[in-house]
Formats: sequence, C-alpha cells, structure tokens
Amino acid sequence: MPGLCSGNADEAVAALSTRYRPHRLLLSNRTAGLDFRHHAITSGAASLNLLHYGPELIVDAGTFDSFYMLEFPLGGGVDVRYGDRRVSSRVGSGLVLSPGAYVRSTWRADTTQVMLRLDRGFVEQAWQRYTGETTRRTPVFQAELDLQTPAGRRIARLIGLMAAEQIEAGSAVLSPMPLVHAVLDTLFDQVPVTPVATVEAAMAGPLPAHVRGFRRLLDDPRQLPATVTELARRLDVSPRTLTTGMRRFTGLSPHEYLTMRRMEHARKLLDRGGMSIARVAESVGYAHAGRFAASFRAYCGVNPSRLAGQGDF
Repeated sequence: MPGLCSGNADEAVAALSTRYRPHRLLLSNRTAGLDFRHHAITSGAASLNLLHYGPELIVDAGTFDSFYMLEFPLGGGVDVRYGDRRVSSRVGSGLVLSPGAYVRSTWRADTTQVMLRLDRGFVEQAWQRYTGETTRRTPVFQAELDLQTPAGRRIARLIGLMAAEQIEAGSAVLSPMPLVHAVLDTLFDQVPVTPVATVEAAMAGPLPAHVRGFRRLLDDPRQLPATVTELARRLDVSPRTLTTGMRRFTGLSPHEYLTMRRMEHARKLLDRGGMSIARVAESVGYAHAGRFAASFRAYCGVNPSRLAGQGDF
C-alpha cells in the first residue's frame, strides 16, 4: 500500500504532525537507526494507520485535543503516560485513548502498531445519536482493552477487515466508514465509558472558560479563517488574556493552536480530493495559496500539491 518510509527523524515528525498533532521524538539511543514506516487508509473523520519506528523511543504528543486513538501492537509494546495514569499495550491487548489527556508514549524496540484515528466531533455526534441525548457530550472510554474479550475480538476483526478489503482493492481507495461505525457501536455497547460535558473536566482538571471556549470554537471548521483577535473578541477576552491562558494550560499559543487546527483540516480536504489548493487555502484562512503552501510545507514536511487528490502519502 502507499506509504512513507524514512530514516530521518525530522521527516517522520513532519509527516505525522498533521495526521495526529505536533509532537517530539526522543530516541533512547541517538546512534540507533530510525526505520520509520507509515501507511494509512483515510476517509473523512477516520484513518487506519500502520506505524513503525524501529528503535526504542519516546513520542511526546502533548495533550490530545481533537481525536480518539485506538492502538493495537502487532509486535513489541507501548507504555503510555495518559493524563495522571500509566497504561500499557502488548500483543493481544490495545489502548483506547480519549481526547483531553496528556500523552507520552514509550515505544519498545521493533514495535509495530495498527492505529485507528477518529475525529473527536465525529465520535461525539455518534454518541449523541446512540444515546438520544439532546446535549452533545464527550465519551471517555476505559483505556486498556483486552483483545481476548468479546469487544476486543470484534474490534480486532473489524480493523483487520478494513485493511484486508483495502489490500484486495489495490489502487482503488475504499471507504472504511461502515466498519468504523461498527467499531464505534462495539465501543459504546461493550467498553466501559463515562460521558462528560467536557473532556477537560474528566481528564485534565478545570480549564478557564476562555481556553475551553477557544478550543471548542475551532472544533467547527467554519471558524478556522478567523484571526486570533477575532476569536478572542467572540470569547469576550483580550488576545493577551487568551494567549496567557492557552500557554499556561495547553503549552501552545493561540496562533500555534489555530495553525495546528487549520493544517489538520487542510490535510483532510486534500485527502478527500476535488478541491484546488487555492480553495483549500481559502477555506482555512489563507488569502494567498503560496503562503498557505509554505505554511503547509513547514508544518507537514511536504507540499500540498503532492497530496491533493491522492488520499494518502
């Protein structure tokens, strides 16, 4: 399947920053050669990924904001600092990481993982339909999942079927969404879950209303063209107050966070195809396609023209 292979840590970080979020790689042995491999099947709110780094290393991902991640090692294992807890996965077990927690993962040598990334808004809307509640809430799942349980076995089969169907299809790109919905139904039915009004309340303690509001505003792609000053005005705070709060509670400035969300959405639009780079740029707040291309290249490590219409690397 299409994918990216590299021995360069900077290239690996750049390639995955827009898939997941900005992060750092910390190699236990700086002389160990990186054997980075990433393959992905992408469709709208979901992507199925195969990820391998090679040597033992730490992935410092910071706070998950905008997605859920289901992780299942095919070899090796991962130890994760997840908020104020420590959880682990090995062959035969996996993790369901919900948004809102600080994530720092230690990958053992020769670990290969299958990882299903789901947009936070997509899961919240599915949960709302499942429960019939009038208020949208964030489901926070039990993190560790034994693949020998009925839920674990079914999720493993569904994810295996996603990959098998794509391999059989060859160059034709199939949508995994029917199987993704089946994964969500299994999570909702069989995995312990706590719905909360905000993930911050459950995972990271209380946040100032303007920090929480800023992050929530940018869950809506229609807000991405706005400037930080305009967004601060909508929250009835000064840009300085917003900057202070964001740096203190998330480690990112408002502009850094806005750029991250713009690039995430731009990547989705490019994966989906059917839009010119100029239209993608405009939709995320860039008046000039050239300036957007430079920002995208700096953030993602590749030119947007390389991704437009491909649906993958």
